[in-house]
Formats: sequence, structure tokens, C-alpha cells
Amino acid sequence: MRLYTAEEMGRADRVAQEMGITGRILMERAGVGMATLALERFSPRRAVAVCGGGNNGGDGFVVARELHRAGVEVEVVASKETYRGDPEANLRVLRALGVRVVGPGGLEDALSGADLVVDALLGTGFSGEVREREAAMIRHINASSAPVLAVDVPSGVDGSTGEVRVEAVRADLTVCAHAIKVGCVVSPGREHAGRVAVVDIGIPPGAEVEPSVVLNDAASLAGLIPRTAEPAHKYSAGALLVVAGSRAMTGAAVMTVAGAQRAGCGIVFLVTAAGAAPLLDARLTEAIVEGAPEDAAGHMGEEALDAVLGRSERASAVVVGPGIGVGEGGRRLVEGILREVEVPVLLDADAITNLAGSGALARREAPAVITPHAGELGRIMGKGAREVSASRLRCAREAARRHRCCVLLKGSDTIVVEGERAAVNPTGHVALATAGTGDVLSGVIGALLSRGVDAYDAARAGAWAHGRAAQLWLEETGWPAESLVATDLLPHLPRAFAELLENSPEAEGPAAPGSGAG
Repeated sequence: MRLYTAEEMGRADRVAQEMGITGRILMERAGVGMATLALERFSPRRAVAVCGGGNNGGDGFVVARELHRAGVEVEVVASKETYRGDPEANLRVLRALGVRVVGPGGLEDALSGADLVVDALLGTGFSGEVREREAAMIRHINASSAPVLAVDVPSGVDGSTGEVRVEAVRADLTVCAHAIKVGCVVSPGREHAGRVAVVDIGIPPGAEVEPSVVLNDAASLAGLIPRTAEPAHKYSAGALLVVAGSRAMTGAAVMTVAGAQRAGCGIVFLVTAAGAAPLLDARLTEAIVEGAPEDAAGHMGEEALDAVLGRSERASAVVVGPGIGVGEGGRRLVEGILREVEVPVLLDADAITNLAGSGALARREAPAVITPHAGELGRIMGKGAREVSASRLRCAREAARRHRCCVLLKGSDTIVVEGERAAVNPTGHVALATAGTGDVLSGVIGALLSRGVDAYDAARAGAWAHGRAAQLWLEETGWPAESLVATDLLPHLPRAFAELLENSPEAEGPAAPGSGAG
């Protein structure tokens, strides 16, 4: 499914018009398609269309006309006294049909008794803060008990970033013209959009533009997952070194290693705090566990670097961070790994927090992936978690540029950014908002890195499979999302990867040291 920013949609629209498809035709097709969905989903008897200036309002006028033609009692609230071009022509038709049109002052009365609100107030061209007049209209819409269909993007949501300032409509259904708008899938706009649908408005293939943000789907990711081909041994299927765990945090290491194993990694080494090693060695029967020097609190510090570097010589990727603890020793350990290890490195959890104020990540030349939640990303950027959550795409892009790495910003709308490339993952679920799921994700992505997958693609595919595993668990158990625990994902990861592998070509794993069967 294609994602467009407001600017990209505008370019596609202009090219289509240069090819002879007029704006009036595009507006007509958009409005008719949206009205059809409104009738199918809501079966309204009395609808109110709230229409702003510009083409979004024009789309709303067409929706109102089509609802009226279908026998729905319609009232239109127009935010402007005068319109021009195609919107004006469609408003003139409404008035000729006898549809009641009122100004913003009539909105509250119009909403009384409505069983559908069509939000066509601001549209994709909007960004920044909503003016008070429109903000008051949005508050009235949100206070109504009627379901809301938003035209292209809920009013108040930045269609290119998902950012929301001051006020934004909370829609039950957002119907996008031609392509899903980025703001409908990136939080906080995602939470305002409700269900999202797309209508074809007649833009031909020749008018398409290259999107700056892509939506992960199984079809586009399938070819990225390598298959282990003969002749094969455990190293050719990927060798991952996990640096995780402490005396008080053994579970993080278990879940990271298990995630990597279920994602197809041939062999996993674990370097952990010496006090935790015996327990983890007994628990992780398929992994090679080594204890490293620890401090009085049971955390690894700079003294553990030699053990890590020794094991890294046989690894094709490294995961660092889950459960290692936070402090000066941890910072020096992480900085040493970034400086000395040349294979791809993934940093998660405490490893990210330990880098607050450090320039080690930006100085690294070899591939690196970081997988923070909003709070962790904020720590390495000098921002608060709330600020990151309000501007997720913008902050992920900024962090990727500043630290010269691939950034996976966790959330139900997990975002992956590297350089100019950006993707939004659609398989995220609130069920994943529980301790340990991030550790499993680190293992999954680490396994893909160890098997030779590019950092950006490993992060995208790992996020998709991780979220899909949660969906499969929900489908199989029928239990509430709140009941999921991180280890529930493990038996479902193979099924998630099977969906990605259905059409994947056979491919050899990466060249790696070591030999032997098993």
C-alpha cells in the first residue's frame, strides 16, 4: 500500500492534471468514492459535512451531494463565505439541490441529531497550529456523539508527519484519496485517524511519485530474508554475539538469545555478567555462554570488553544492551564495542541510555542499529519522551542523521529510518507494550544482521515479524491483548517468518569464520 506526504500527493495530482485529468475529475472521483464508503460503513440518516477552504472542502461538498442523492438528510457547514474554482462549483450545485448550507456559527446546532459527521475542514495541506476558529469547530465535532468520517486526514493532523498541535479531530474512519497519508499511520495522528481506507481517484501510474516513507508489507519484505543453502553449517546461517544481562536481569538475556534463535540464527554466543552466567548457561542449552567481569552491583563494565572482543571475532553481528545496567562502566563498555567491533552492531535498552552525551555512535564507520522507545531516544537527543512522542518521524530522522545509524523507534507505529529511507511498520500492536518484547525484537533483528541482511532491511523485516507474531498469538488464543507476555512471541516467530519466506529466493548465508556440522 502506497504512503504519500502532502507534498507528494500534490505532485502526483499536478502531474495527473498535466496529463489531462482535470482537478474537477479528481475531486469528483474522490468525493463519490468517499460517499460510497460512508453509506456502506455508517448507513446515515442525517449527516453534517464540515467543509473548509480549498480542495479538501471541495471533496466534502461532493460527499455531501452524493449523500443527499442517496436520500440522506444533509446539512453543510462551510468555514468560508466565498469559494473559488472547483470547490465553488460544487458548492453551487449543493445550493441548487436545496441542501442547507450554514456558516461556522451554525455548527453546534447542525450537529444535534446527526448520525454522521464528515470532516473536510483542513485536509492534507495543513501543518502547524490550528487557528482558534477551526480549533473551536474541531472541539464541537469531537464533542458530538456521531461517528466521524475524515476526508484524507483528520483535521488538525499534519498529513506528512502525524504531528498534532492544539486540537485534532478524532475520526472513526479516515478515507484517503489515492494513497494513505503518512500522518494517518504515524502517531499521534494514527490515534486520530481510526480505521483507514483508500479510494481510487483516477491518478494514472505515470503520475506516481517516489514516496519518502514506505509502509512495510509482507510482499515487499519477503525477498529480504535469506535462505540457508547447501553446503551449510551453523556459521553460514549467522553467528550472533549477544552482550546482555546482569545478576538482577537474567531474563533480558534469555529473551534476546531466544528471539535470535527463532529468527533463524545458526549459533548464538552470550557474554553476560559472571554472576549470571551459570544460571543462563543452564537455561540456554543451545547457546554458548561466557561470564565476564562484573562490578559490585553485578553489572558488566569496561573490564568485560576483552571477553566481548574475543567472542566477536567469530560473530557476524553483535547485539548489546538488554539488562546490562546503566553507569560509567556500561558507557565505556558500549563505547569500546562501537570503536573496536567491525561487524554490524545493534544497541538496545541500557546500551542506548549509556550513550547519552556520547559521540561514539556518530564516529562509528561500520553499520549500527539502535532500537529505542521514546524515552531512550530522548536521552541521546537531549529531549523529553513527550517531545519525541509528539514528533516521532521528525525525531527519528534527526537521530539517524545526528548519530549516523539506522534508528528503529518502537511503538504501535514502529518507525525505521536510515539516511533518506524511512518506513512505518503496520503489524505493531498494543499487546507488545509489556516488559521483554523489546529484548525479543533485538534478538530477531540481530539474527537478520548476522545473516547478512542490510541494517535498514533487517530492522524493517524484524519489526514486521515481531508484530506479526503478536497478531498470531492474539488470533490463536483469543485472549485479551493485556495477557501477552514476551515469551509468548517465541513460538509464533517461525510462523511469522514463514509468511515472509513464502516467495523468498534461495540464498546462501553470509561468509563467516568457523566450520563443522550442526
